[in-house]
Amino acid sequence: MSSKSAAGRGTTSLLLMLLQAISDGKNLDVKTQAKRLENMKYRGYIKGGKGTYRLTTKGRHILNEENVWSLTIPTPPSWDKKWRIVLFDIPKDKRKRRDAFRLRIKELGLVLYQNSVWVYPYPLEETVRAIATFYHLSGCVSFITAEHISGEKKLRSYFNLTY
Repeated sequence: MSSKSAAGRGTTSLLLMLLQAISDGKNLDVKTQAKRLENMKYRGYIKGGKGTYRLTTKGRHILNEENVWSLTIPTPPSWDKKWRIVLFDIPKDKRKRRDAFRLRIKELGLVLYQNSVWVYPYPLEETVRAIATFYHLSGCVSFITAEHISGEKKLRSYFNLTY
């Protein structure tokens, strides 16, 4: 990791820590954090002053995005032998949101089955729906639960599933 990348990640984690503290109503040592708080205020993440700060819509969005990226799909102790299929048809004018959504579901472990069709062996609707809602794509995403799909043997092998 380059020093520039490390500095960026450090700044992001500090930003998230400060935004979460302000969101939770915690008092911060303003003297120590004054520069950072003013920078956050300048960038539009917070508003207020004299030790009392509130999140702006932009600040809340950053926290919500962090929450979306921390979501996981719970893995039950045993597989119920059903496949969860996520389908989406997202218009080209929402390309950035579509790309972010696709990246996030790929990171969660879903496997691309066909263009805009992803497969996973465990219940995922709640998690994927939360991600779609965050990106304002709920109306473009559909879910199917299936007992059998073609190419199942390969998928079972990929996910280390046995009957």
